Amino acid sequence: MTGRLALAAAAVTALGWPASAAAETTTITMPGKYFAPPRPTLVAGDTVTWRNQDLASHDVRVPGGPFDSGPLGRFGSWSQRIDRPGAYPFLCTVHPFMTGSLSVVAATLAAAPDGVLAGEPLTLSGRAPAGTARLGFEQSVARGPWTRVGDGATPAADGTFATTVPAVEGASYRVTTPAGAGQVVTPRVTARIDVHLQVVRARRHTVVHVHTTPAATGFTATLQLYSRWHFRWRARKHATLDANGGAMFRLPARRRAYARVVLRRAPRGPALVTSGVVKLWSGRPARDPDAIAPRPGEGGHGAAPPGGEDGGGHGGPQP
Repeated sequence: MTGRLALAAAAVTALGWPASAAAETTTITMPGKYFAPPRPTLVAGDTVTWRNQDLASHDVRVPGGPFDSGPLGRFGSWSQRIDRPGAYPFLCTVHPFMTGSLSVVAATLAAAPDGVLAGEPLTLSGRAPAGTARLGFEQSVARGPWTRVGDGATPAADGTFATTVPAVEGASYRVTTPAGAGQVVTPRVTARIDVHLQVVRARRHTVVHVHTTPAATGFTATLQLYSRWHFRWRARKHATLDANGGAMFRLPARRRAYARVVLRRAPRGPALVTSGVVKLWSGRPARDPDAIAPRPGEGGHGAAPPGGEDGGGHGGPQP
């Protein structure tokens, strides 16, 4: 019999079945007359363990189900595997005011980054039951019908997965498994971010204040100055937008240049939002030098970029 078991184990390994097929275990403690955490989320097939850390005895019972721990003294524990998605309220019958609930889902789901721009890549990640072969993803815009989005994903051996879909304003996303639909997430998606620039001149410094509407956080703001000698924009300084969606740049007061700010997820990432152009010496809006064709006979190194008074100190997403 021992030899047969060894052969069976070898066959499982040779077939490449996931060694981590044993699902995760969530522990709920009873440090007193309460459960901690009281409302955890599990994936179907996971195991939950209740552990008594109180001096008093407790028990765990799931009404309407075959789950009953019996008396649990101090340091006693009881484990139960939950295979079917659903809500499973539980309580201690010794102290009926001790209650909690298990939320068992077909798959967990999370979206990142938070506050993504419409059209920007949105990463959906989570965990499905170990051994799940294939997952699909759906989106619902403004609580409309669910439609397929993306190409799906093949989970790893432990059930973890990640995929990228385009962010849509007002959309919710969910993952679908052979056992049914999993969690639903509704990320914050912003259709447009306006970047406003304010120039404050002092005797020794010129300060460029950046404000975003709505307040954008987590972005890197890059201050660019227009090169009169190379006819292109050059990055001078970087700053991370604060919790209010603002930043500040300090430059020498003698600097006479055109300035703008570009928002990125990372200092060297793709430009997502570009502000309007301002004149550092006056703080007034100016036309983008790149958008103005040189007049006949003008140009060449050393020529100053023409500047008009139309345009503004704010901008939207890049086309």
